[in-house]
Amino acid sequence: MPGDSARVLTDAPVAASSRSLSTARAVLRVFALLLEHPEGVRADEVATVLGKSVSTAYYLLTSLCEEGFAVHECKGVYRRARGLEELTATVGEQTHLGHQLHEGLAGSVDELFLLTRKRSYLGAVKAGRIEIVAFCGRQGVPRMPGLGSEIRDSAHALAMGKVVLSLLPPNALARYVARGLTAFTPHTIISPTELTAELQKVRHDGYAVDREEFDENFCCIAAPIFDARGRFLGALGLSVSANVFDADRDQLAPIVLDVARRAADRVAAEAAAGDHRRLASVS
Repeated sequence: MPGDSARVLTDAPVAASSRSLSTARAVLRVFALLLEHPEGVRADEVATVLGKSVSTAYYLLTSLCEEGFAVHECKGVYRRARGLEELTATVGEQTHLGHQLHEGLAGSVDELFLLTRKRSYLGAVKAGRIEIVAFCGRQGVPRMPGLGSEIRDSAHALAMGKVVLSLLPPNALARYVARGLTAFTPHTIISPTELTAELQKVRHDGYAVDREEFDENFCCIAAPIFDARGRFLGALGLSVSANVFDADRDQLAPIVLDVARRAADRVAAEAAAGDHRRLASVS
């Protein structure tokens, strides 16, 4: 009947809108649950509170992680991101940070993604932590657990963190190790001797890797970016699943290195051009 068809067409947007609103409400309830439990919650606990399936709970928690509102810790625990309650006040600061990045650095993330089609990241060191300041990827590509938050005590379990640790002076590295090397998975390096050897390899190879050291089926490759004076600017990396890592590591690592080097060249060129403009203005 024409009338029935019209009613179906009219009701479809309403139904879609209702589903979106229901999902938004569920996300907000999980958000509130994280605020109430700073020690963290598990997906099954969230499912019980919401009266939904565990798979739905995982979806909601992962969505919050991807947007930087939550972090996925070891053993299936999710907790609110550090400084979450201050997020609204710091949005402006985070936006300004993006504008302050060298174009050569910000562009390297897009370049790495276009060359590999793997989710790509740029990390910068800020006040004793590593902050992900740019990323690029498509839906369905493995994303760094807790993206949008800081890498601090998990640095030894992530390629980007190993890049930074490999550049620390011995006393600073000793202080990090003295706090304890948490085992996030059975593959995490928790021996100071083994970590020292791993970091030596990072310095030798010019890049770092982690294979399921922070989370199951999550692997990364990362390389440092330096300016013309050899100062560390950031770490460029990508993440893949374990089977992709095992099959393509030898092809992906040189690409990460090349893109990082090109980013350093662009930053050096930008600095040289700025110096030239300043000299020209003085003369």
